[in-house]
Amino acid sequence: MADFLLSEECVNDVYRFVILLEGMDDPFLEGLRVKIESEIDTKIEARKKREAFTRYKGSEHGSKRREEARNEYLDRAGIKKDWRTSKEMGQK
Repeated sequence: MADFLLSEECVNDVYRFVILLEGMDDPFLEGLRVKIESEIDTKIEARKKREAFTRYKGSEHGSKRREEARNEYLDRAGIKKDWRTSKEMGQK
């Protein structure tokens, strides 16, 4: 299946709709709600990870903002602090 883009507003509307379905007695609707909520959470996390990477790459070398964005990206990418090199830990 091909990927397609949804506006942030549309994603937020779908998320609100999914929240409205919470607590329904219908197992089909509950399963659908869980699946949609999981997919939206995954998409939102991927977007935040990409934004952190973009801030990291777009910031001036050696700046505090770049370092913060890089650390945020590595955290979101799931790279544990004890697996990072001295560069990734902000050490020289």
